[in-house]
Amino acid sequence: MVYESIRYETPEEHVVAITLERPERLNALTGPLLDELADAVARVMADDSVRVFLLTGAPRPDGRPCFGGGVDLRAFAEGIGVSEEQGFALTNAIDDLLKPSIAVIDGICTTGAAELAMACDFRLVGAAVRISDWHLKNLGTGLGSWGASTRWARLVGTTRAKEIILTGKELDAEEAVRSGFATARHASAELWEAALEMARSIAGMNPAGVRLALAHLQRVEEVGRDEALRLAQRLPGWLGVSVEIEGKATAVLGARERSS
Repeated sequence: MVYESIRYETPEEHVVAITLERPERLNALTGPLLDELADAVARVMADDSVRVFLLTGAPRPDGRPCFGGGVDLRAFAEGIGVSEEQGFALTNAIDDLLKPSIAVIDGICTTGAAELAMACDFRLVGAAVRISDWHLKNLGTGLGSWGASTRWARLVGTTRAKEIILTGKELDAEEAVRSGFATARHASAELWEAALEMARSIAGMNPAGVRLALAHLQRVEEVGRDEALRLAQRLPGWLGVSVEIEGKATAVLGARERSS
C-alpha cells in the first residue's frame, strides 16, 4: 500500500516510527488514513525484525507540535469519513499486538486521536501537550464508538474518566502523568529522543520474552490472582515459547529463530 496520510520509517534497528501526516488538518483522522494505519500495524506485526513501534503526529505547518485533532468531520462531506468498524478494529489491533507500542504525544491530542494513544502500551508526553476527549461535547455521547470510555476508565480510573468525559477538560503534561495517562513528560525538544531511548531499551530485550510478558500482562487485570498465576504457567505452551533455566539465568526462546 502507498501511504499518503502517514509516514512509515525505521529510525534505527528493530524500531519503527509511524507518523500521522496531515499537518494542515491537525492530523485529523479520515477513512484512508485509518486504512493506511491498519496496514502499517499489520506490517509491524508481520515483520520479525520489528520489536517496538512509535506512533506520533507531524507538527503543524507553523512548527507547533501536534499529535492529532481527532476524527476529521469535514471528511464525511468529502466522502472519506471514518467508519465505526475501522476505528474499533484498529484500536483493538494496536491494543492486542504483542509488540510494544509507544505513543509520542505533544500538542493537541483529542477524541479519536486520544483513543489511538490509549490503545498503545505507553504514552510519553511533551510540555505543550493538551489531551482531551470531546465525544460528549461534540457528538452528544460520551462512550466513543471505538471504546473510549472503557479505555479511559481502565487507564485513569472511573472517577477521573468521568471528569475528563463529562466536563471536556484538557490535561496538560503534568496532569497527564499524575492521572496515569502518560508514563513520563519531557521538554518538547527532548521528547523524541526520550521515546527512542525507551524503544531502544525494549528492543534490546529478548523479543520472545517480551511477547510472553505482554500476553500475560494484557490479561492479568481482567482475572483474579489465582487465574493470573495459572495463565502465566499456560501461556508459554500456547505461544510456542520454552523456558530454560541455567543457574540463575532464564532464557526464553521463541518457536521461531530469534531475530538478529
